[in-house]
Amino acid sequence: MKGVREGKILVPIFVITVVILLIFTSGVLTTQSPFIPTTSVSNVIGGKWTIQNYYTGNSTLTEILTNTKGDVLIITKYSFNSPLEAKNFFYSNELGTSQSYGGYLISYYVHGLSESIYVLDGNNVFYISYIATGSTTLPSIGQLINLIK
Repeated sequence: MKGVREGKILVPIFVITVVILLIFTSGVLTTQSPFIPTTSVSNVIGGKWTIQNYYTGNSTLTEILTNTKGDVLIITKYSFNSPLEAKNFFYSNELGTSQSYGGYLISYYVHGLSESIYVLDGNNVFYISYIATGSTTLPSIGQLINLIK
């Protein structure tokens, strides 16, 4: 009986380990140079920013940055084959009512010290999330959009 229980526990652990190794060795999540430089983030939002992590997946690029105050900025770019595919993704993930802002279609949500925005730009959808510390004010929608220009 004990051997059967150990087998039931070891098999899922083994499968999970193999899947993790396959993901990291297959190129699904490979590192790539940051697509938004820290100098651009500093110029748009202010402060001194450091890239904590960046990676690429299936038609996505993600960059995670922090500043000296402890704020976190996450930017993900989803690329699609057509504007229609991008629009469908945007609408299936919108955070609230979508609206036009500065020539872009956006969906914006703010709660406490965090804000998130989806921005539709042709074949691309950008997701930007900002988590602030208590000593920081949140950037404006315009500042967040300026990060991807």
